[in-house]
Amino acid sequence: MREKPKYLPPTLRDKHRYIAFQVIGERAFTKDEIKRAVWDASLSTLGTLGSARAKPWFIKFDEESQTGIVRVDRKHVEELRLALTLITQINGSRAIFRTLGVSGTIKRLKRKFLAEFGWR
Repeated sequence: MREKPKYLPPTLRDKHRYIAFQVIGERAFTKDEIKRAVWDASLSTLGTLGSARAKPWFIKFDEESQTGIVRVDRKHVEELRLALTLITQINGSRAIFRTLGVSGTIKRLKRKFLAEFGWR
């Protein structure tokens, strides 16, 4: 007889926040370039230990509207926002990250901050 897998109850799970952002740059960037830039910014600004605590996780990026979503631990939202604002170049092209908003769910984030960009 197989045992049921054990799951953490909701009270013990990590709480996350989702950050909506827009990339403004000299050219359109690909999803992989943005993913790399977010991770590099997190490591250079927060360090290895800070990045491990913040747990940044790239969720989605729309190459047409140059907008995306990153997940972060709720205690480290401002630290990741700082790391994103410090990005000035992506693969040699000038770029800046504009934070559109922060939410506790992806659904609410899309409805509140990304609807104007055509996200559903």
